[in-house]
Amino acid sequence: MLIQRAPDRYEKLRHLGAMATDDILAPASTDERTVPRPDWSGIAASGGRTQQAGVYRAAMPSGKRISLLRVMFTDHCIMDCHYCPNSHWVPRRRYGFKVDELAALFDEMYRRQAVAGLFLSSGIFRDSDRTQERLLDVVEAIRNRYGFRGYIHLKVMPGVMDPGLVDAAHRLGTRLSVNMEAPTAGHLAKLSKLKRFDEGILAPMRQIHDANLAQYGGAVGQATQLVVGAADETDLDIYARMRNLYGEMGFKRVYYSAFRPVKYTPLEEHPATPKVREQRLYQMDWLSRFYGFDDGDLRLAFDDTGSLNHRVDPKLMIASQQAERFPIDINHADESSLMRVPGVGPKAASRIIAQRRQHSITHWRELQAMGVVWKRAQYFVYLPGHKPEPSRQGEFALDFAAPQQGGLREEPGPVAAHSSHRGHKRSRSVADIHERHIAHGCTGCPMAGATCGAGYQMPSPQPA
Repeated sequence: MLIQRAPDRYEKLRHLGAMATDDILAPASTDERTVPRPDWSGIAASGGRTQQAGVYRAAMPSGKRISLLRVMFTDHCIMDCHYCPNSHWVPRRRYGFKVDELAALFDEMYRRQAVAGLFLSSGIFRDSDRTQERLLDVVEAIRNRYGFRGYIHLKVMPGVMDPGLVDAAHRLGTRLSVNMEAPTAGHLAKLSKLKRFDEGILAPMRQIHDANLAQYGGAVGQATQLVVGAADETDLDIYARMRNLYGEMGFKRVYYSAFRPVKYTPLEEHPATPKVREQRLYQMDWLSRFYGFDDGDLRLAFDDTGSLNHRVDPKLMIASQQAERFPIDINHADESSLMRVPGVGPKAASRIIAQRRQHSITHWRELQAMGVVWKRAQYFVYLPGHKPEPSRQGEFALDFAAPQQGGLREEPGPVAAHSSHRGHKRSRSVADIHERHIAHGCTGCPMAGATCGAGYQMPSPQPA
């Protein structure tokens, strides 16, 4: 005789906490990599395991981390998203909480100081409005019955038609998000026949934005997520949408998730997106938001196909195409100019400005102590006792090795390799470099590109 038992709330938490890992709250370089992923390969997938079921260490804008209960209300979903392990394509057992059950579970974990906030999402189990009502019931019980006044990140279901539900979400949540998943309506149509880009995704986003501008309710901003590579979009497509969301709708964050194929879905044979592509998009995001790069600057990082270079980070690529800006005087440059130097971030630029009020900076080790990555910055700055040679300025290595475990490994690029023969004098000017390459039929410029088109090798040094 087979005896079946209903899963208790802790078993549901183990499963639905693991299945919520596709909603990301930080770049993939964080400790999320260390958490085993759910097993989606079989019919009876039981979900993944986390070090603490459902607990996620989210990064705050200040750099501190906060423990959130990240969980789905249910992983049952009627949607047909081709990239999603929760879509109806995947045959496996599904789980779901009751409203009171999930609210009480969160209160228990909060009182035990296991978590300090909530990240709540869900599959769409009947329709978007009905699902949103259940999520609001959970949050309302946590707010009113248990008196929680802390951080709640609440998902607004794509396709919600009732504006009152969006207003209620804005009143109860701290931050709201509607997952966009694809940058345009055309790309979304490749991933789902049921979702509607304008009325199902952009419309609730605009309503949330209007509520934020009116400064009523509880939510203080909104975020979204894009699945990178699933719809064969270009990096330029994603960048254009990112600029639109930050500029016109005042988004707090846009997250990028590299596509991973899931068995049984229509895209199970589609190649996975390299993690380095996700990393490059985050770098472009930060250059736009924190480094003051405008649209004209950022577009220099894209090639003719609208792609970012996986072997060269965007800031270095942009600097290599603006050679007329460099080198800058480290003791007189303003903060905006300092931020354009590869290897100099916002904190390092602020420290340099503050240090100059006390005394001039005379040695590169001072910059290194302030957080400057001297290995990158040395070709772009001038300070007493150090001035990059004109030839060095034209030869800085732009090429990088393919991604390795633990990060990118820097190696000399082709341009640098051409001038690295022993005994060869390094006193050539930038103009001389150009003339030598053009004379031998190079199709790429060493000051602007990361490759030398003709594979030109510098002539061997002549004996004195």
